[in-house]
Amino acid sequence: MTLVMLIIALPHTASATSAGYAHVHSDGQRVLRSATGAASTLSAHAGEVVAVVPHSRLSWLRVQLPPGSHGPRLHSVLHGLLEDRLLDDPQQLHLVVEAHTQSVARTGGETQVAVCDKQWLRDALAPLQTSGLTVQRIVPELSPTDTPVLHVMGEPSHPQHVLCHAQGVTLLPPNPAQWHAFAGLSQDELEIQAEPAMVAQAQNTLQRQPMLQSAAQRWVKSSQTDWDLAQGEWAQGRGQRIQRQLLAAWQAFWANPAYKLVRWGLLSLLALQVLGLNALAWRERLVLNEQQASLQHILQATFPSVTRVIDAPLQMQREMSLLQQKQGMASHTDFEPLLAALAGVLPPGQTPSQIHFSEHALRIQGVTLSNNAAEVAKLTAQGLRLRQEGNDTWVLQAEVAP
Repeated sequence: MTLVMLIIALPHTASATSAGYAHVHSDGQRVLRSATGAASTLSAHAGEVVAVVPHSRLSWLRVQLPPGSHGPRLHSVLHGLLEDRLLDDPQQLHLVVEAHTQSVARTGGETQVAVCDKQWLRDALAPLQTSGLTVQRIVPELSPTDTPVLHVMGEPSHPQHVLCHAQGVTLLPPNPAQWHAFAGLSQDELEIQAEPAMVAQAQNTLQRQPMLQSAAQRWVKSSQTDWDLAQGEWAQGRGQRIQRQLLAAWQAFWANPAYKLVRWGLLSLLALQVLGLNALAWRERLVLNEQQASLQHILQATFPSVTRVIDAPLQMQREMSLLQQKQGMASHTDFEPLLAALAGVLPPGQTPSQIHFSEHALRIQGVTLSNNAAEVAKLTAQGLRLRQEGNDTWVLQAEVAP
């Protein structure tokens, strides 16, 4: 079973949400289908929901953290370090650091910080929350990469060239003549990804063949990042995060082609286990049927008068009792054996005031029995059961009356 992920692209301006959200249904690796729709049409989705922040709404900064700035102090330290580098008050901005920053902050070191406007993020997510849709993760559309990647987006009349590199994400000037200042563009390992409408222009401008990547494919790729902006007021509980991580791991395992052989192996092993259990159950039923047939044969061979076998042990006990009565022998449900068994559990010095025997049941009055576990076990071993009727009346009879 493939669990479908819903990836929602947040618009650059919150007012554009009235026109609907561009979204993608994905298995975590591929685009299954993409469309644009109102938030209310997305509220029935039951899988993982990921919101993508457009690159135009994020800024990337590198800061040098002092030693001992980990834990609750981290955000205060970030506000102090970035206060002079930001145009807005840090309190109005959503600051998110790399996943491993806490360990870096212990000893001090450099880290990357993603910055976006809090109010814009609230407004962009509000229609989704109003419609009852819970966003589990918030990821950047583009994020820093060790190997430079140039994304060519938009239309030929309004192109956008965004360079992702180790230091951050940079929107290049419209004029390619000004790109010589960006060292990442001259590297041999530069990867170029262009939207379908921009492939020809990117090839003419850069004199290199770009890789085709649609906006929907870019959003699916962004959902695989380690960055998660769902922190602070957008953070969820620990249980939800664990559930989200397990769901993401399952998505990656089930959809990743690298695990295809492992998936087939697990399915084959599961099928073998089911077949083995069915075979074992069939064998146990066969043995049970053989035992029942053997009991029926013994019963009918010993007592030919029994023509129909319903409960072999009970019928055999009944026939044995009838045979003992015909032979003048006392069975364990007659008066003398029951009275002898009762004597073995009577407390010293107690004598019944009344004794009644009828229908293989011995009823006594005027004694006080503790009915403790030892006495019950002793009688049970003889196939008898002792129960109390009233305050001083006890009944002793066979477990299964013939």
